[in-house]
Amino acid sequence: MQIKEELKNSFTSYWSFMTLRTACQLNLFDAVKSENYSVNELNKKLKTDLKSLTTLINALIELKTLKIIDNKLRLSSKGELLTNDNPDSLKQACILWGEEHLDAWKNLSYTIKTGTPSFEKVYGTSFFNYLASDKNKLYNYHKAMAEYAVDDYKNITDVFNFSEFSSITDVGGGLGILIKYIYNTYPDKIFNLVELPEVIALIEDDKKVNLYSTDFFKSIPIQSDLIILSRVLHDWNDEKAKIILENCLQSLSENGKILIIEILQEDINANLLSLNMLTICESFERTSIEYRNLIEKVGLTITKKVKLNNLQTILTLEKQ
Repeated sequence: MQIKEELKNSFTSYWSFMTLRTACQLNLFDAVKSENYSVNELNKKLKTDLKSLTTLINALIELKTLKIIDNKLRLSSKGELLTNDNPDSLKQACILWGEEHLDAWKNLSYTIKTGTPSFEKVYGTSFFNYLASDKNKLYNYHKAMAEYAVDDYKNITDVFNFSEFSSITDVGGGLGILIKYIYNTYPDKIFNLVELPEVIALIEDDKKVNLYSTDFFKSIPIQSDLIILSRVLHDWNDEKAKIILENCLQSLSENGKILIIEILQEDINANLLSLNMLTICESFERTSIEYRNLIEKVGLTITKKVKLNNLQTILTLEKQ
């Protein structure tokens, strides 16, 4: 009977997520944070249907993101994480997973049958081309990725020594969370961020990092002692990942190194994440053996493996 209940619960697990996502879309948590509204007052503020909003609020209380004290709504610590100005906010991530990714997952069977991304079937183009064509979608995606990066990379200078490198380049580094963490510990180094022009346009240039607009499938326009590829290769199949690695190798100084930061499938059961990558961009989470086989094809070898956090591992690559 317990097994049946577990299955039943899994069928409707998205109810909780969509409740949180809807509240984020309505900016409900931000409104409650800004002022101590009653339910009726919040209804007027958000211009919603009172009965429907009351049901939503009761569900949010059940999910422990809201509470009511003296007939006024308050945020819990979990609810605080779904507001815009919280430094640990996950609001954009919450919104992101319920949009195009959800549409692709609804068509997972297409990917399983054909081996091609269901995203492309639904939207008629590749995922990253889709993002590039819509500035708002692109910003929301990178903002959501930055919310994860704040946690993923905060300890990077504790587990890896960057002191031997005079120039460090983050290739495909999004909004620059990772490279700025390293800058904060080693401000005397030269730091570069390589991204597509449309992503560079989203970054507030604070002069700490040199920004380079390019397509990493064509070239990396800067020589560096250290090149970082963090959560980049898992977005691409082996053929395209090989091109990225070859271009990074061309941009590496004589005794330079490359860091790959990824989830390793043998360390973490990332099979659901691999399904997501297949549906979105025809890629997957690799094992360390699969990474070794990939990088050896371009003349690199793994010389060090260090755990970054509970999910990601840092692989150090050097020329063979």
